[in-house]
Amino acid sequence: MKYAPANPDSINTLLHRPNTLQKRILPPLDQVHRSVNSILSRWPDAIKTPEDRDREKLALDMLSRVQNWNWDNITTQRVISAAVAVFDDERRTRSDLEPVQRFYLSEIETRQPDAFLDGMVGVYIDSFQPGAPHTRFLAKALGQRRAELGGRHRKLTETLPSLFRPDAAPMDLAKVMLDSDDPYAALKSIGLSTPHTSGLAKAAHKTFVERLAPELGKPEARSKLFNWLMPENGPVLQAGAGPAVEAILSVWRNRTPPEALRNELSEQIIAGWNDPRLYNGGIWSGFDPNLKSVLLRWLTHQDMKFFCDMVTATQDSHMWPPRRDFWLKLYDDKMIDEAWVAFGSEARRYAQQNLIRSGKTDMNRRFGRQLDRGGSTSLLIMRIGNKIVVDGCHSYKTHIFRLDDDRAPKLYKREYYCDDIMRASRNSKPHNSIYNWSQWVLQNV
Repeated sequence: MKYAPANPDSINTLLHRPNTLQKRILPPLDQVHRSVNSILSRWPDAIKTPEDRDREKLALDMLSRVQNWNWDNITTQRVISAAVAVFDDERRTRSDLEPVQRFYLSEIETRQPDAFLDGMVGVYIDSFQPGAPHTRFLAKALGQRRAELGGRHRKLTETLPSLFRPDAAPMDLAKVMLDSDDPYAALKSIGLSTPHTSGLAKAAHKTFVERLAPELGKPEARSKLFNWLMPENGPVLQAGAGPAVEAILSVWRNRTPPEALRNELSEQIIAGWNDPRLYNGGIWSGFDPNLKSVLLRWLTHQDMKFFCDMVTATQDSHMWPPRRDFWLKLYDDKMIDEAWVAFGSEARRYAQQNLIRSGKTDMNRRFGRQLDRGGSTSLLIMRIGNKIVVDGCHSYKTHIFRLDDDRAPKLYKREYYCDDIMRASRNSKPHNSIYNWSQWVLQNV
């Protein structure tokens, strides 16, 4: 649809012009409403969000049109898309684009109800930033036209009467989220088609997490939070997810959850935001180091348990149980700082079928691979103080390296070769005497 501005009056004049609200009384249109709701559900977006690479061109084109009052060959859709660019994070405070922002405010105030008004509601919601001048100006202008908005935002304005009151809207939207078992689905149902990227929902997210945090020791609260962070029918939240994951871990800062819950939380966190032992970016770059250490302790224990459970199930040797108990006691005594497993191919299949139960674990990212000996041997690689200790299943010896030894295997690698480690080792011992072996480990670490 070709775009024609309402009129060229300045915003200063328009802001002092009284508004006349037109009220229309219509007969019941239930069938029409059902049809409209069906259409909006299928095509929820009033505007096409422009690509980042196109935004500067759109913004400058609108500036030229406003300055020269030239509206040839431009559609309403393009005008609204340009508004996304003009009010986004990068351009909303640019002084050279102020005439364009004033133009949009004047159009909101004077234009007859149409797709433009509905589109600008979307721009307001997506560019929402608490305390920002552009948010206040858009809220004031749109609030004056609230009664004339189309059906696209009706459910949102009914559910959130404070939509155009910027100080109240985020807190009220957070309450909507708190009152739902599935906050992501709840926000979609009221008209926020992309809840994670909406500026208004981002503002509500902070309040939502803060209010939910004291309850995260309870399963229903954790479920509510994960339904928001990792929705079944939506993307994993990345921006802003760090404080939410910190809130989960802070519950267990000074106590340890049951093993099943600890494993479940570990796998969910890794599935959503990667293993902090392998990735430094994303939420982990600014993460509370004390809370990260909680997760790292869990992962160390979990990897040791994976290794021990696999060997227990697949190796019939009277010498294994005391070895297993020895390593787990060292962990309980807080001697083992880090641990990493490199599964052989046989053990990898067993672990996938029997040990990994969440269904969310990517074995290729979660564990290393041991490639020598046809994959029959698996390795447990540990850091104990300034030593790297490598133990293996079956008859593989235990090898101890100094941490600064160039030949010492590094933790968290994707691939390992057990025979190369054996050849590089200068300090190793078999397990044929568990007592002598355990004493040797303690003396050498």
